[in-house]
Amino acid sequence: MSIDNPLRRDTVTVIDRILIGVDDRGQDVYEDQEREVERCNMQPVNSTEATDDRVQVITRWRLAGPPDMGLTNMSQVRFRGVLYEVDGDVGEHGSFGGLMDHTEAFLKVVTG
Repeated sequence: MSIDNPLRRDTVTVIDRILIGVDDRGQDVYEDQEREVERCNMQPVNSTEATDDRVQVITRWRLAGPPDMGLTNMSQVRFRGVLYEVDGDVGEHGSFGGLMDHTEAFLKVVTG
């Protein structure tokens, strides 16, 4: 069961790495497949900057989405033109009666 949540108004593109076979050297071959996922919420978490020989910025976001979105730690997420990596494991949370069921993950993007 799902209710409309005004916080879940974002749509993201999930890019899944799908194993499609093995090459002539025995190495796995993957293909990226994109799909749109509605009813998501993207929130900025933090950003850190390293300035040792160059400037590098790591920005983290929190993604909350529908419980059946199929996100994995190998997935990537595109939101507003920025491509994010899943940072750590993906959580799938259940609730009493199913009203608060959701998928949750931290995402990161590294620039510099």
